[in-house]
Amino acid sequence: MINPFFFGSKGRGLFRFLRIFLHFPNFIRLALRLFRDERIPIYKKTILVIFEIFAVIFAIAYFVYPFDGDFILPLIGRIDDIAIGAFIILVPGGWLFIKSCPEHIVQEHVDKISRGE
Repeated sequence: MINPFFFGSKGRGLFRFLRIFLHFPNFIRLALRLFRDERIPIYKKTILVIFEIFAVIFAIAYFVYPFDGDFILPLIGRIDDIAIGAFIILVPGGWLFIKSCPEHIVQEHVDKISRGE
């Protein structure tokens, strides 16, 4: 069974969000490790690539044509909105990619990350 450390458990509301937010760096490490793993077929890796392309397109489009007005600090306002938009696109893509990978390979990488390797 995959460690719930990476995918959250059946917690509710704010606590589940905080747990996911705190483990986000490990989630990224896991996705990158799986992406570099030669045992994962290339067609499964395209899931992550496609979602990253969408995130980049969103970021460029938003920077060129912002959807809201941040009047006090326009550049900082755009950067945080771009980060939130990219997060909303990349997290589901990373999750789908990880879920599509063979469970024993995912568990192997989860164990290595947990040990600090």
